[in-house]
Amino acid sequence: MAGTGVVVAGVGMIPFAKPGASEAYDVMGAEAARRALADAGLAYGAVQQAYAGYVYGDSTSGQKALYR
Repeated sequence: MAGTGVVVAGVGMIPFAKPGASEAYDVMGAEAARRALADAGLAYGAVQQAYAGYVYGDSTSGQKALYR
C-alpha cells in the first residue's frame, strides 16, 4: 500500500451517557476532539483530514462535532 503513514497524535476522552441523559452526541464529540487536539498540541487548522464514526446519533452527528 503506497502513501504516508497515519499518526494518532492525541487522545480526548469524555464521560459517555445515554441519549437525553447528558449533552447531545455532537457536543460530546466536539469536546472529545478539542481534548485530543490539546493533548497533541495541535490547532484545529493544522488538521488536514478527520474521520468521525457514529452509532447512536443522528446521521451527521460525527461531522457536526468536527465543525463545532
